[in-house]
Amino acid sequence: MVFQAEESILYISVDEAKDAFVQFMSSKCCSRSVPAEQLEVQSLTALNTYRYQLQTFTESRSTLPASEPYRGGFVDSPEVAVPPGPWDVAVTPPPLFTDCEMHVPVPHTYRVQGCPCCAGTGRAPCSHCGGSAKSTCVFCGGSGRDSHSYDTYSSCPGCGGSGRMRCVFCHGKGWVPCARCDMKGLLLCHSELTITWRNRLAEYVVDKNQGFPLSRFQEVTGKQLFSDEDYLLRPLAFPLPVLRGAESCLALHQMQVSGETRILRQKHAVELIPLTKAEYDWKGKGYSFYVFGNEKQVYAEDYPGKCCCAIL
Repeated sequence: MVFQAEESILYISVDEAKDAFVQFMSSKCCSRSVPAEQLEVQSLTALNTYRYQLQTFTESRSTLPASEPYRGGFVDSPEVAVPPGPWDVAVTPPPLFTDCEMHVPVPHTYRVQGCPCCAGTGRAPCSHCGGSAKSTCVFCGGSGRDSHSYDTYSSCPGCGGSGRMRCVFCHGKGWVPCARCDMKGLLLCHSELTITWRNRLAEYVVDKNQGFPLSRFQEVTGKQLFSDEDYLLRPLAFPLPVLRGAESCLALHQMQVSGETRILRQKHAVELIPLTKAEYDWKGKGYSFYVFGNEKQVYAEDYPGKCCCAIL
């Protein structure tokens, strides 16, 4: 197949490999560039591999109770019309494959009820004094005695010896305005629909067990061989390792879809990522490095000119 033939193509020359290596080593603070500049590349081996990427754009919907202070006026209750189901509420979706979240009140789910926080009074007990309108004296700590006086029987001037003083948070009233109902005593309750659009990503890179860490491929791009987009995708007629990776990614995203989540669109692509192993000698000892991606990034696990880096 064409794809198999491209695996053995060298996408970089000896001079390009050496230039990439010299530039990479010159950026490392603990590496000496002399070995890189003087090395002679003995061989280049193409280890190009495939990357399969899948994007699944989903929409999830769920409802939760919500409320706001009732200030009078029309109430769109279930008596006006039958409330729609979560998937019957019409909204404008974001652009495809874009993460987004929206909160929408569900029509015909409104009702008026007394505020449970203040029992419909519009006043909530002060949490600092427990509704007693008094709190522990900050001057004597509740002892009632003047700690600055030599007379052990002298009363605290702040509380008059009672150990308690007017609560500064509620100004001695024992209550504060109810924040939930804004002192109205009534709430306008309804169902709120949360709509979440999410672009799910899955990736598979064919591992040829060549000693190169696959995680480094996240830093680079490759040569795109194929791309497609549809409502639901099927695995492609690619070489077996790519096919198995595509099947695994598609199955994973299908498992993540439940009754509250729907797939809106999928797209996938296959890239051929250039990967070249360069071998060279330095002072009678063999070394190697890798050049990968369209960006010609370099990975070198061992290098004769390094001072302290374990892996470059």
